[in-house]
Amino acid sequence: MKTIGTQQGRSLCRGGKQKDWAHWMEFARFVFYGALRTIVAFAIYLVLLWFLSYTFAYTISYVAGIFISYWINARFVFGEQLRLSRALQYPLVYLFQYLLGLVLLYLLIEIAHLPETVSPLLIIVVTVPATFLLSRFLLKRPFGQT
Repeated sequence: MKTIGTQQGRSLCRGGKQKDWAHWMEFARFVFYGALRTIVAFAIYLVLLWFLSYTFAYTISYVAGIFISYWINARFVFGEQLRLSRALQYPLVYLFQYLLGLVLLYLLIEIAHLPETVSPLLIIVVTVPATFLLSRFLLKRPFGQT
């Protein structure tokens, strides 16, 4: 049985720490760019509230946010090339987030009586971790696994 020498063990440990750090930085980029995307989508939501009900305003701003999110996450967060096959699959991540968000939006506005303008911000806190994991899985898969 071959044992790992002290130097090799340190290298493996450092490599693990570097990988952990890289994952945290990836998550930090996801949060930063997600916040930027959210500001844009929230601005769209607020403008649409002047003309539409909160459910329609939320839906339209949400769909716009998906397109912005795919581009930002692929290019700036995960450093992946844009691919049509993954772009077409990407909305599935946000379908899950949307359905969860819509249920939470209803609960916050209709049951908890929170303002229509604040409720979407609270939803973000619940959905960000799940969205990161699903996005990472979809975008970072090996190329052969479309």
